[in-house]
Amino acid sequence: MVAITPQSLHNSFRYALRGLAHTFRTQQSFRIQVFAAVVVLVAMLLLGVTTRDAVILIVMTAAVLVLELINTVVEHLTDLVSARLSPVAQAVKDAMAAAVFVASIIALVVGLLIFWPYLATAAS
Repeated sequence: MVAITPQSLHNSFRYALRGLAHTFRTQQSFRIQVFAAVVVLVAMLLLGVTTRDAVILIVMTAAVLVLELINTVVEHLTDLVSARLSPVAQAVKDAMAAAVFVASIIALVVGLLIFWPYLATAAS
């Protein structure tokens, strides 16, 4: 068993943050999703959503961001193993993009369902 040292823990965090930074710099869709996540978090604070609703919104937001990170990994690996964009490589990339899209649409619907009553109350 490998012992966890302060240095190994530091390296783990450094690698993770480097991966986040790389994805943020290179993936426009990730930047858009991070912006949307910030908007959701600010709206949660301003509207005073319940803890249950906040947990649901945070989980949905995290799911979309994690899927986009996985999408980035799959795209890089596909590019690495496929010298040219074969139909199979394209299908892999398209399926991963579809997974992120579906999660984003579901997160949007959940967000609207949660925020709608708060917005209606705030408007009246």
